[in-house]
Amino acid sequence: MADAQGEAAEFQTDRGVFRAEYERELGQWLRRRLGWLCIAYTVFQLIGTASLLGTSLLFGGDPSSGDAAVEQREGLGREGSGIEDSTGPDGGATGATGGASTDAPAATPERATATPERTTATPERTTATPSAPIGRIVDRWWEDNILPITRGDAAPPAEDGETADGNPDDGDAATRPDGTATSANGSLDVDDAAVVAIDDDDAVAVGERARTRLLPEPAEVLHVPWWVWALLSIPSLVVVAWYGLSVRPKLYTRAELVAAATKMILTLGFLNFGLETGMLLANPDASVAPLFSIFFWHLTASLFLPWNWRESLKPIVPLFLCWVLLRAGLAAGDGSWISAGLAVGFAPFLFLPALVLCYARLRWHQNRFKSGFVGRRFVQMRREFLQARAVHESLFPKPLDAGWMRFDFGYRPAADIGGDFIHIWVDEAERFHLALIDVTGHGLASAMSVARIHGEIERLRDEYPEEGPAKILARLNRYFHRLLARHKLYATGVLLTLDPNSGEVRYASAGHPPVFLRSRGRVTEMPSTTFLLGAVDDSMFGEEEVTIKLEEGDTLVLFTDGAYDARNPRGERFGLDRLREIISRPTAPPRWTQYLMRLVETFEAGMPEDDLLIAEVSFMSRRSLSSITGDDLPMPAQTHAERQAAMLAEPSGARG
Repeated sequence: MADAQGEAAEFQTDRGVFRAEYERELGQWLRRRLGWLCIAYTVFQLIGTASLLGTSLLFGGDPSSGDAAVEQREGLGREGSGIEDSTGPDGGATGATGGASTDAPAATPERATATPERTTATPERTTATPSAPIGRIVDRWWEDNILPITRGDAAPPAEDGETADGNPDDGDAATRPDGTATSANGSLDVDDAAVVAIDDDDAVAVGERARTRLLPEPAEVLHVPWWVWALLSIPSLVVVAWYGLSVRPKLYTRAELVAAATKMILTLGFLNFGLETGMLLANPDASVAPLFSIFFWHLTASLFLPWNWRESLKPIVPLFLCWVLLRAGLAAGDGSWISAGLAVGFAPFLFLPALVLCYARLRWHQNRFKSGFVGRRFVQMRREFLQARAVHESLFPKPLDAGWMRFDFGYRPAADIGGDFIHIWVDEAERFHLALIDVTGHGLASAMSVARIHGEIERLRDEYPEEGPAKILARLNRYFHRLLARHKLYATGVLLTLDPNSGEVRYASAGHPPVFLRSRGRVTEMPSTTFLLGAVDDSMFGEEEVTIKLEEGDTLVLFTDGAYDARNPRGERFGLDRLREIISRPTAPPRWTQYLMRLVETFEAGMPEDDLLIAEVSFMSRRSLSSITGDDLPMPAQTHAERQAAMLAEPSGARG
């Protein structure tokens, strides 16, 4: 319960209101951008699928093209090595396109019998070399262990008395028919083997062995039909369409939209990661990079979605961990742990641009929204304050000139609305009542309290019309103490009643500044009679009341503390003594309210710190009130009957 109250209190602060409206604005922005992201992913998927289909149709339309390439490369090997040897008419060995010359002398019986062994041995090594197996791990092992043996790159060491090609050692050097000498162990340089033959029967074997080492093993061509790419693109398109057309329209809050975007990116990322991993394992030379695909998903989402950097990492971290596991598996197969560690260590730096983008964009948007928010809130508050001020000031009375007395006041709030309040009424006995209240502080809270006080005064005057100022002030104190003091709201107040026939004034003051009575050029102060409203309970408040009698021409000047607490730009207070001296001047202005208001506002130099209210009540003469609101008072029944009888007794002509 305490947490709920704390959250509610925080929400009422300016920060809580700003956060609530900012989250609402981000939610609307995110809703639009999520739709744009779905469109972008759809376009990207269509372009990628179209490129794969085009590549498959242009370069992989003939399934026999791969076999033809392999056969062509094998033909080139046979052409240079003399695998398809035939015997000439004279018994000399010839190649398909050029091996040993047909004009070469016939071989000796010993060498002729040895030639078939060498001739048949090499094709065994050539035909035993299959194409590279599918899969990177197996392929690396195959290239490191099998291919060097099958291609003759690592021939076993020659035994004593035998050359590297398995022939008996005829000596340290052999002399060719043209006089060129071979090396001591009978081996032949690869470049020379293509143009020089040791003898007729060795030419085939040497040329074959050289060609086998020169020609690389043909790679297997992996052909994927176009309809496979079309089928593989369908799941991604379905996911994007589902989230863009079905899920997004049902979401409204920012948290729901962020969760939906995270799930969509995570689903698309796993689909793409599984496809690229399968392609990589099927063809190690495939031009796919799962890490850069993850980087693409992260950067694209950050470009469109207004989320913070923590939210952007939620769908990327699982994909990144899957890539780390894949990289570790590849490293376990080929032993490249150092490169794998460096790749994993530097991979997180790929995501820094997107993280910086998220932070910078949200920061810019927050500052931009804050300035706009302040402007909108200011305009809205100004409009609301003007409406509240109109309602607040409608509670104030209008100046009154009843003939026997005159009432006037001036009011200026420190802000758009204030906590000073004045209220007057005339009872059935034609007595004039005045209540002046000054709620602590100023602003909206004080003005709201004034509205409640006005209603309470109206209730008290209707329920207790005969009670004097002290009794009513005590009831107001009870109201403040029970309802407003808990909110740190107190008030000073003064209530007075003026009798029109005798000029008698009864008044009570609750911590209010003194009331100045100006009588025949002299100023008398009417001090406070009890405590501040709401400060103490009924038992301590008291009900003291003071009675004074006014003479014709006397004036009562009432004011709030804003009159003497006003400060000029140098920090000097206007002061109660200065106010008393001004009121004591021999010459009185026509209207004390306007005169004093102008002096105080001039002293403040346009920088008010508190509400200002000044009122005056002038007793003109001892006479009954004839009209308070412009309507005649009810006439006594006896007087009305006498006037009616007199009118009937008069002649009709006289009445006309």
